[in-house]
Amino acid sequence: MAEVSVGIIGSQFERHCLYLQKELVRQGAQAFILDNSPDVPYPLSFGGEDSHYENRDLSETNVYFLRALFVPTPAFDTSQIKEQIKENGFLAYAAERERYAAWLSWLKSSSYFGRLIVNPVDTLLIHFAKPYHLECLRRAGIPVPKTLVTSNPEKVLEFSHNCDVIYKPVAGGALCRLLTEEDKKPERLEALSTAPVQFQEYIKGQDVRVFVLDGKVIASFIIEGEGIDYREGAHQVKPFEITPEIAQLCIEACETLGLIFSGIDLKLRPDGSVICIECNPSPMFEGFDRVAPVSIVSQLASYLIQQAILKEENKLKVRN
Repeated sequence: MAEVSVGIIGSQFERHCLYLQKELVRQGAQAFILDNSPDVPYPLSFGGEDSHYENRDLSETNVYFLRALFVPTPAFDTSQIKEQIKENGFLAYAAERERYAAWLSWLKSSSYFGRLIVNPVDTLLIHFAKPYHLECLRRAGIPVPKTLVTSNPEKVLEFSHNCDVIYKPVAGGALCRLLTEEDKKPERLEALSTAPVQFQEYIKGQDVRVFVLDGKVIASFIIEGEGIDYREGAHQVKPFEITPEIAQLCIEACETLGLIFSGIDLKLRPDGSVICIECNPSPMFEGFDRVAPVSIVSQLASYLIQQAILKEENKLKVRN
């Protein structure tokens, strides 16, 4: 069989794209990055079954890892097109919107042409619509923190009356903060009028990260850090063996959200129970690999290659 090909959708300069590409090549696959960054010339052409990335024919590449899809909102870094926005106003934004619409259409159409996207593009929604993400899990019986999205000061005070509360952006992208008495003063609460904020009960316990791939737990870690959000200060990551019950909960959470590959953030409470904080549709894993007994990237690359081989074998069967 010819050398298999795997595409990585994201940025040619993003370290996880490069890290996975290197491992795919090490395992014998052709691997290339499809860059959809806003600061590079638009590279994708498609119509029906025909697809090209720049001059590369994509007809023989049936498996892709979706690291990032840059959207035409402040969710992407506008510094690269700042001057263009200043000079051209809406035209600069409109160009980015067209690029996004094209990439999204190509990704959404992939199943019609036998392409596998890991993860499906629809799962990126849960990265930005975090309250919806939590509601999906709650309805599936996955324990999640009590959550309130509001810009109403009275509702914030009521929600935080009998418990410690953290707050963070509805769309994510910033650290969690503990709601303090200073935050509850009228002058601070008045700032809520400009945009809603996500408030959650503060769950005391240890931070645990679990990686799931294709319905199996492939790695789990405990994270020992300082403060409310371990990302803010120094922290240490150690391999950690989870119980079969916690593993099953993580697998069910991924199935609920349609995730093939995910990094699930949990809080492990002193009584051994867990609360699911979120399931990441495009998790970072390079740092965890420094202490992983079996690297996450090697398992992910192996899975992508195996899926590419299966896709090619199925194509050959159809032709014969």
